[in-house]
Amino acid sequence: MVLDAVEKVEAKRVLEIGCGSGIVSLALARRSIEVVAVDIDMKACRNTLANFKSNRLKGVVHVVNGDLAKAFRDGVGFDVVVSNPPYLPVEQSPGEDSSWAAGKDASFSRRLLENVLPLISDSGVMFLVQSSLSDLDGLKKTLKEKGLIVEEASCRSFFFERIILFKISKRLNPL
Repeated sequence: MVLDAVEKVEAKRVLEIGCGSGIVSLALARRSIEVVAVDIDMKACRNTLANFKSNRLKGVVHVVNGDLAKAFRDGVGFDVVVSNPPYLPVEQSPGEDSSWAAGKDASFSRRLLENVLPLISDSGVMFLVQSSLSDLDGLKKTLKEKGLIVEEASCRSFFFERIILFKISKRLNPL
């Protein structure tokens, strides 16, 4: 879903939060878009960097090891922000892998949005993956209260949940 969405994006500068192996950033970089790929996991950053180097795209990609978007100052201005964050509504146990645990009330996504929204340019958008098992209504309400437009860009259904790709923007019909 994310790859399909970013294929249609016209942007000069993209931020991917939680880049993992870098597949989304790589797809964007192939189109000569400047990409900043961020992950808190150093192994993920190394994988992303290795994938960019093996595809000879290291000149249009910057890999940052950090927590969400805390490494950037407000007003940096990305055209597009993409994130497929942990979205399952469970709490993390101490010492447990947290790559899939988002907190019972989607607290991880809320923290992500608080960090990222100031970095999106006025005409920019954010693509955010979420689960129907999370507090989607609460998340949409919070975003709308901030004056943002929330659209369902795409969705995949499974027997126990729906995975939704939200398109979040500051104004109607950007990009």
